[in-house]
Amino acid sequence: MEIIYHEGKANVVADALSRKSVHALCMAMSQVRLRDEVKRMGISMIRKGDVVSDLTIEPELYMEIREKQSVDSRLVGWRAIVERREPSRFQIHTDGSLRFKGRWCVPDDEELKRNILIEAHNTPYFVHPGGDKLYKYLKKTFW
Repeated sequence: MEIIYHEGKANVVADALSRKSVHALCMAMSQVRLRDEVKRMGISMIRKGDVVSDLTIEPELYMEIREKQSVDSRLVGWRAIVERREPSRFQIHTDGSLRFKGRWCVPDDEELKRNILIEAHNTPYFVHPGGDKLYKYLKKTFW
């Protein structure tokens, strides 16, 4: 038997079965890498089946913002305006948080603001793009 390696596009005769097995192997390896990466970040996962088909990661930061919105007097006032259905650029999101033009309304809490900056700057799943780009990213997400 002779095995001949064809690089890239030159390998036009690869059959569907070999592609399928390579694809299955790649998927299995990516799931292992994902599991290892999630463990490294300190995120706990709950097993509901054999395959990770849908994964949503939401930092606890958003839960903290929602909780602290209810004690910030400015945000409580704006929430009341929205609830009275008065014209406003604020809205209550489906998750119960107050948003301004779709952006999270951050309560006036120094520790919370510091945590947002730390999350955006230091976490392993967010690549720090530099000061200006980081500011623009945060401005799109938070108000």
